[in-house]
Parts: sequence; C-alpha cells; structure tokens
Amino acid sequence: MTSRKPPPIVTFNTGAQLLVDEGLVDSITPDGLRYIARHDPDWPFGPGRRHPYVEAGNARGMETGPFREFFQSGPRRGGRGRPKQS
Repeated sequence: MTSRKPPPIVTFNTGAQLLVDEGLVDSITPDGLRYIARHDPDWPFGPGRRHPYVEAGNARGMETGPFREFFQSGPRRGGRGRPKQS
C-alpha cells in the first residue's frame, strides 16, 4: 500500500474527503465543513483570520497543513463525532 501525499490546497469538497480518508472524522460532507466555517469561532480561514482562503476558480481553497491541524487539535468533528472512549 502506498501512501499518497496530500495536496497543498484543499477545497470544501476535497477537504471533506481528506478528513474521512485520514480518519480525523467519521463522516462529513462539504456542507458540513461550510457549516463549521460559518459557525466555529476558531475556524482559521477567511478575512480577519490566521489564514486567507485561496481562490481556485470558483472554489475557496485552504492550505492543507492548517486545515488538518484544525481537525487534529480538537475533538473529532463531523457526522456524529468521535465516540467517547470508555
């Protein structure tokens, strides 16, 4: 099995799939990511945030490193979230 290097930029579509593939969320849709982006005060991307969006055609792109770090540093997000460990 070969491990693929993640792309330098993800969109809401490709970012959702990356999070599932890497096991950082149980499930999430691009709309679920957009919801987090609009409502989570710690979301790191956008105007006035630590990282700007990267315009990629008609899509908003995000640097993969900070995107992954956001989901690695806190509770699992998306779907039902990470089940509590007993």
